[in-house]
Amino acid sequence: MISLLSFVVALAVQALFFYLATRITGNKTSYGTLFVIALIGSICSAIPAVGFLIGLIVVLFLLVYWGKMSWGSAILTVLLAYVLAFVITFLLGLLFAVMIGAAFAFL
Repeated sequence: MISLLSFVVALAVQALFFYLATRITGNKTSYGTLFVIALIGSICSAIPAVGFLIGLIVVLFLLVYWGKMSWGSAILTVLLAYVLAFVITFLLGLLFAVMIGAAFAFL
């Protein structure tokens, strides 16, 4: 049950990064559509050995056809979503490290 909940939360966060990336690139794809695209891409990514590549191709196709984007815009959206995920995760990790370091400084 916990793994299903963590999977749904991870999908929601991935769809949020896609949503932010589409807004930055100027596309107006809805969050619900991006959530379904993230879901299908995640299921395809579960294939052993070649899952990441298949998932990436499926996500690009779905962004082009369901998101009504050009190929260049879809590629830019995926790259920007991964960059946003990396930067935000790094900043949150840095924030928690500083908080934990400050907490241990008072002990």
